Amino acid sequence: MKNTTFVGNNAEALACKYLVDIGYRIVQRNYKDRFCEIDIIASNKTTLVFVEVKYRRRSDFGGAVGAITPDKFRRMQLSAEYWLSQNQELARQQPRLDVITVSGDINNPEIDHLQNVEI
Repeated sequence: MKNTTFVGNNAEALACKYLVDIGYRIVQRNYKDRFCEIDIIASNKTTLVFVEVKYRRRSDFGGAVGAITPDKFRRMQLSAEYWLSQNQELARQQPRLDVITVSGDINNPEIDHLQNVEI
């Protein structure tokens, strides 16, 4: 496994743990369709969250958030809509697009949760 894949998987696992710790249930990880991949789909009592996880060791060039392009965000929206059309039982929850950034040393990272992101 490539180092970047290993670090990315660790960042996603940290993001999942964070979400569970604040009361979310992980519905699906690494959902892929023709539009893009959504790293995490999670829900709480009222909200269904589609999460992009980004890890960057350093903050130059915009850091983790700067790595999310408007095109990626548009493709995430399309994927979320498609997922909802295929999973009607959860479609009654309010959907939201979030970004979780993991930065710094992967063994002692800083986690930031940006809710209801619009790019």
